[in-house]
Amino acid sequence: MKKLREKPRFAATMLGMVPYESMEKTAEVVFEHFPETIRLPLVTRSFEWISEGMACLEANWEKSEFLMVPPEEREQEVIEFYEKYEQEDLDYFATTPKTASFYYEMLERIKKTRPPDLKWISFQMPGPIVLGDTIKQRNGNPAIHHETLRDILIKTVNMKSKWMERWIQEEIPEVQVICDQPEPTLVVFTSAGGTGSREEVIQTINGGFSGVSSVAWVHCCANIDWSLLTDADIDVINLDAYMYWDKIALYAKEFKRFLEKGGTIAWGIVPVADDLLSKESVQSLVEKLESGIDLLVQNGIDEELVASSSWVLPSCETVLLSPEKSDLAFSMVSEISRIMKKKYG
Repeated sequence: MKKLREKPRFAATMLGMVPYESMEKTAEVVFEHFPETIRLPLVTRSFEWISEGMACLEANWEKSEFLMVPPEEREQEVIEFYEKYEQEDLDYFATTPKTASFYYEMLERIKKTRPPDLKWISFQMPGPIVLGDTIKQRNGNPAIHHETLRDILIKTVNMKSKWMERWIQEEIPEVQVICDQPEPTLVVFTSAGGTGSREEVIQTINGGFSGVSSVAWVHCCANIDWSLLTDADIDVINLDAYMYWDKIALYAKEFKRFLEKGGTIAWGIVPVADDLLSKESVQSLVEKLESGIDLLVQNGIDEELVASSSWVLPSCETVLLSPEKSDLAFSMVSEISRIMKKKYG
């Protein structure tokens, strides 16, 4: 577990995908609402920016068609991949302006118009489980179920994360970098009909972060066996606190251990569905967040420890909202952060 230079104490932040069409608008909203913790936003649904350096990928990006082919069909490519991995040739796995211009443009804007309160810059790289669940093999099975392809996915995510953190640190050396590897499909692997043992799931998560010096953040918006994340080698557990604020109390012992060794909780308290957002207020969401904190305290976790170890953000990405509703969600996050900071010091 990496140590945060400073406890978040209800710092406000966001997740990657946003509905805005221009980077100018995106940067304006991000700088206004998240001056402490800026996330480099994603303005594409394409996987192309993740593919650079990945072996065994067969893709037609114009048609949004991609799959992973058997390693024996790409023997030389696989050999080169593992050679570059062993050499830790991060540039081979670089995320380039060609596929991720939005990352480059946002970082330039941060350099030019840096908020004075900026402490953390976070970036998003799909976790190896969700990536391997999304990309299929020719037979239709998820690539994560093929041993060699799973290893390639883990190492791709790992090396690209290392390249991203190095790049951000070189550009803005004073801030601490956060690497988010979301795993929203964890519930599939841990359900009664799912696949993947507990040990395999934890090993795969840890593999994505192996050797990454950034703060390790995992977002999961489902209700899962949270001990999978409290026992993984990560620093931040990001949950949908709007829907599941009461469920984590079932894992109070695990969360207590997680927080006491330096972990933090990112409370996704502002819903990102139109019907839910429209019926909530800042005050109602503050009350819901406080109820979640109180449950942990009632189960033996020190209140100051919980408060100092908490982030505030939307329950998931705002990409499915209209730009106006996304603005509303972000402003609510910002106001909840202000209220909670004032209350808990």
